[in-house]
Amino acid sequence: MGRVLTGYAAGLGLLTLAGLLLNFEALASHTTSQFNLFLILLEAYTPLLTPLSSATGSPMIGGGRPLGILPLLAWILTSCILGFLLESGEKAAKVSFLASASILIIWIGSLFLSAPAWPDHHTWLSNLNKLSGDLISRPVDLSLILVGPLLISAAIGQLSEELRSKALERDLEERYRLY
Repeated sequence: MGRVLTGYAAGLGLLTLAGLLLNFEALASHTTSQFNLFLILLEAYTPLLTPLSSATGSPMIGGGRPLGILPLLAWILTSCILGFLLESGEKAAKVSFLASASILIIWIGSLFLSAPAWPDHHTWLSNLNKLSGDLISRPVDLSLILVGPLLISAAIGQLSEELRSKALERDLEERYRLY
């Protein structure tokens, strides 16, 4: 259970860091309140939600500039790291899905919980409508961020588990040879 929690924290942390680095110039403070955290999370996770669209040159959610293949690489690298870290296909798949679903849920929650940080109610509602409409209009990206990392991390986790067991078996054979 400890490795799973460590993997989940690592996955969520790596994806959050990648989102912050990808959308660094958009991180501007709207107000000086505690609700800025939700705006930061919203702006950090926004580029991560459309990796395939961004790779094809479409603007990210909300009309931001496309970031190319970088969001897709962030998902792939994080999935590979989780697979290597957990060394189990089953655990890596679960953790990867949990991290992906958490990013999506935190992004949706941040849309609503950031309401007090927006200048007025109309601005918040128009941004909420625009961002949620953009997200829903890209079902391929939604399915990719939920299923793609799961498959990649499961494959890498299974492969690293097999390599580790073969190395251990080879080590035991060398130690305990009868001749």
